[in-house]
Amino acid sequence: MEPPLDIPLARPAAWPLFGPALRIGLTGRLLWAVVGSGCLVVLTLAAWLPPDPRGFGTHEALSGAWPCGFILTTGLPCPTCGMTTAFSLLMHGRPLAAVVAQPAGAFLCLATVCTLVLSIHVTATGRVPNVNWNRIGPVRLSLGLALLFLGGWGFKLAHGLLTGALPTK
Repeated sequence: MEPPLDIPLARPAAWPLFGPALRIGLTGRLLWAVVGSGCLVVLTLAAWLPPDPRGFGTHEALSGAWPCGFILTTGLPCPTCGMTTAFSLLMHGRPLAAVVAQPAGAFLCLATVCTLVLSIHVTATGRVPNVNWNRIGPVRLSLGLALLFLGGWGFKLAHGLLTGALPTK
C-alpha cells in the first residue's frame, strides 16, 4: 500500500535552518524571562569571582566548594576543569586567557551571553526564532557537544603537559 501523495515522507534537505519568527504568549515570555535571569545570575557570578591564575580552581572561591577530586587524585584535570575560570576570565575581558584555561568553557560563556541577549529580545517582543531542529538533529547536537567537551579537555591536557603545568600532583 502506497502512502497518499499529499503527505511528505521526509523534509527536503534544502529547508532552511531558520524560519520566520514565531509568536509566543505570556507563559512563553515568562519562561524566557526566567532563562534570561538564570543566564544573568551565572554571568554576574562569573564577573564577581576572581579568576584563579592556575587556569582552574576558580570555583573554590565560592563558600564551601571543594577542589576538584579528579585533579587531586590523578594530577590531571577533569573534563570540566577550568570551566569556571574560563567564564570568569571572559567576563573580566580576557578572551585569549579564557580559551587557554578551557576552550569549551569560553564557548559556553559566549553561548550564555547570546542566550541572555536572545531571552531579552524574546521577552520584550514575544517573537522567538523558528529553528529547524529536524535539520540539526539530536545526534548532531549531542556529538557536537561531546566533541566540544572532549576537545576542550584534550586541549587542556596537551597545553598543561607541554607547558609543564601538569601533572599537579
